Amino acid sequence: MQPFHSDESWKSESKFIDFLETSRNGVSWWFKNGVRDATFFAVPYSQGKDEAPFYVDFVVLQKDGTIGLFDPHGIHLADFGAKSDGLQAYISGMKKKGCKVVGGIVANTDPRNHSGSWMLYTGKGKDAKEGDWSGWVQLEL
Repeated sequence: MQPFHSDESWKSESKFIDFLETSRNGVSWWFKNGVRDATFFAVPYSQGKDEAPFYVDFVVLQKDGTIGLFDPHGIHLADFGAKSDGLQAYISGMKKKGCKVVGGIVANTDPRNHSGSWMLYTGKGKDAKEGDWSGWVQLEL
């Protein structure tokens, strides 16, 4: 969408945009999702006893028709467990309906410059640990 407006305070997001723009397998388009507004896309996740919306940062359409839902995050924080579980439950539900959907929390192996590999978290939220790359796979788009 043009023009595109970005909050440059999150380097991980701008570097993820670079990754999307240079995709080898073909990204048809991507959308930087908004936050805290019912007009933007959100998936439910558990926040204590309540359910809250998780506004996934990026919605991506790949050339093969697969929809990607990705949220760049720093592994050094490892505070994304409940949101990751909510997103994975949503993706699983969509797949059961026959939709081609992938996604999750993504992080870069180089947290300072984001010049390393982009990794996708596939583990359970409770297993996410600061600095621990188990439960992650390389993201290829």
